[in-house]
Amino acid sequence: MANEAQLAKLRAGVDGWNQWRESASTEPIDLSRANLSNAVLTGANLTGADLSRVNFIGATLSSTNLSGANLSGADLSGADVNKADLTGATLTGANLLGADLAETTLSKAMMSGVNLNRSDLSNVNLSECDLSKASLIGVELSRADLSGANLTGANLKRAELQRTKLAHANLSEANLEDARLLSAVLTEANLADTNLKGARLNRADLSQANFASANLQEANLLGSNLTGASLTAAQLNKVNFSGADLTGTNFQDADLEGAVLEGATLKDTIMPDGTVRSDA
Repeated sequence: MANEAQLAKLRAGVDGWNQWRESASTEPIDLSRANLSNAVLTGANLTGADLSRVNFIGATLSSTNLSGANLSGADLSGADVNKADLTGATLTGANLLGADLAETTLSKAMMSGVNLNRSDLSNVNLSECDLSKASLIGVELSRADLSGANLTGANLKRAELQRTKLAHANLSEANLEDARLLSAVLTEANLADTNLKGARLNRADLSQANFASANLQEANLLGSNLTGASLTAAQLNKVNFSGADLTGTNFQDADLEGAVLEGATLKDTIMPDGTVRSDA
């Protein structure tokens, strides 16, 4: 439960709170289970604080320092978290539905199982964060940085990922059905057993990516870079590979029925039957 004296200091005003924190920098902050709905906490120093299960519904947390804070189970639905620093914060099981996260820093944050459906995370720094099994249906992630992020088992159905950085990210067993990944960067990403049915990956950089046993039926990979990528045992029915670079791509045991390869570059490409194809 929250430390009532600390809670009173915070409610008295951010300026006084921040001054007190400077003088009591080593004191543990416990605001767990507090009701801070609609509170205005702009610029507050809440680094390393225990904010688990706090009610932040409709609160203003813009430019707030929440780095290293524990926000597990907190309810931030409808909260303004614009430009807040959540580096290394724990948000496991938190509710962020409808939260304003524009320009928020979430690098290395623990966000396993969070609900971010339909949220706007464009341009947000999510590098190396843990979003495993998170619900990201219809989320806006254009130009966001998800380099090295853990998205295993996450639901990204119909997500907008145009020009998103996903290099070295782990998307194994994720659901990316009908997602838009136009010009996204997925170099050396792990997409094994991922559902990409109907996804649009036009002009995406997929070099060295692992698509083993992934479902890419009816996906569009027009002009994409698949050099050195592995699509072993993948479902590639009716995939559009027009103009794609398939140099060194491995299609061993994949199902290419109805796939379009017109204009694609095939050089040292391993076909489903194990033969190596290099078109002049």
